[in-house]
Amino acid sequence: MPYRYRGLGLLALLVVALPWMAWRFALHDTFAAWRECRRLERRLEALVPTAPMAGAAVPSAVEAPELILSGGLLDSVRRFAPAGVHATGYVPAVTLQQDGIEIHTAQLTLTGPFAELLRTVDALERRLPACRLRSAEWQTIVQPRTRRPQLVLTLYVQQPIFEP
Repeated sequence: MPYRYRGLGLLALLVVALPWMAWRFALHDTFAAWRECRRLERRLEALVPTAPMAGAAVPSAVEAPELILSGGLLDSVRRFAPAGVHATGYVPAVTLQQDGIEIHTAQLTLTGPFAELLRTVDALERRLPACRLRSAEWQTIVQPRTRRPQLVLTLYVQQPIFEP
């Protein structure tokens, strides 16, 4: 490009290319995410159920049995877990009591092979809709007697309980 048109070429790049690059590499994804968020908000507003009438049936989530303090979670783990998975620790607690809602939390420690522990976690997530897995911590420890490594999974499971 000749020297006398160099400034005009740079100005054209600044006016045309800079906004295009800003849109393409910085703003396009943000705008697309904002648009998708707005679409999901409208969809969610359409799905919000109306308030139940007086005397109407209570939703099934409220009627779910308490599983953590009663030991039902531990029984479920024993029922759903493959043969190689063993429960080595169970600590239930009430972590929140407020406005008619209690949050029961359990620290559940399991040992076994990796694949079987994953199957157990999958079964708990699918078959216990009243409980939610909040955290999972994987560790390897060395067994004192055999000096072999052992995989330990610590799960933190919570269940909201609605008091009438």
